[in-house]
Amino acid sequence: MKDSFGSPYLHERMLLDKIRCDAYREAIQGTVKPGDVVVDLGAGTGLLSFFAAQAGARHVYAIEMSGIAEVAAELIEANGFRDRITLIRKTSKKVRLPERCDVLVTETLSSFCFDTENTIEFVADARERFLKPGGRIIPQSADTFLLPFSSDAFGVDRVAATGPGERPAFYDLDYRPFAKKLLNEYRVVRASGEPLLALSQPALCYHIDFHKGTRNPGKTFVPFRITVDGRLDGFLGWFEARLCESVTLNNSPYLPHTHWGQLYLPVTEQPQYHAGQTLLLCLDPNIVAGEAQWSYAVQIAAPEPSNSMPRRDPKPF
Repeated sequence: MKDSFGSPYLHERMLLDKIRCDAYREAIQGTVKPGDVVVDLGAGTGLLSFFAAQAGARHVYAIEMSGIAEVAAELIEANGFRDRITLIRKTSKKVRLPERCDVLVTETLSSFCFDTENTIEFVADARERFLKPGGRIIPQSADTFLLPFSSDAFGVDRVAATGPGERPAFYDLDYRPFAKKLLNEYRVVRASGEPLLALSQPALCYHIDFHKGTRNPGKTFVPFRITVDGRLDGFLGWFEARLCESVTLNNSPYLPHTHWGQLYLPVTEQPQYHAGQTLLLCLDPNIVAGEAQWSYAVQIAAPEPSNSMPRRDPKPF
């Protein structure tokens, strides 16, 4: 993980993501007050630290453990921030700061918010040890959503796509075994702007409160009421983060593309479903060393009896 985040090409994609950068700059300008002390968790090239300094922070502690910290050090010097930004080249859990901070800012978000950078646990640790009582956090919270869909424009089924009742063929060959091999590799897609058929409305999956959360989300069950007939290629996932009261950041496939893309949970069997049916997705992130090892299964939910209890909202993490 440390080495992968040291790639300049990865950071180039993030820096050129105007939606991401503009949202964080606006949130930082609206949250950081003159004289504040700020800690930037996973600072990368230091962009959010620079935003905090521009907003009037007295001092910023920029924590970055990957090799990109070498570039951050040069940028701090080049932009005249050496007296106001301290670069710390360690994992945040091993850092001890000389003072408590007013604001914690982090952009350690993945396509489904929490599934590749262990952001919930790192923020919880930093919140406990770095922040003053009542300290502010950017982002404040996030909701994650899933959507059952079909599309011929993207996904692992492009080499095994078929019409209803037809045998999958790729150049007159059955490539379904290859599509199955992709399941362990193909987790993020660029669905924004691509044609897709939504089989239902998006469903809220997890709510994450960065002021309170201490553990990663676990197994959950998500129902989807099918609204149109179609085959199920899989599920698209994304987040909507509330950076501050007036700024949100969203990588929905219905919005312009961001560097995150969308989480893709493929269903290679591509079953056909009909309007009126209810699908039940059993989902388990199974976080290991900060990385989700996704396991999931889909079934048709039995009709609910008339006296059934209403479904509860997902618990916050």
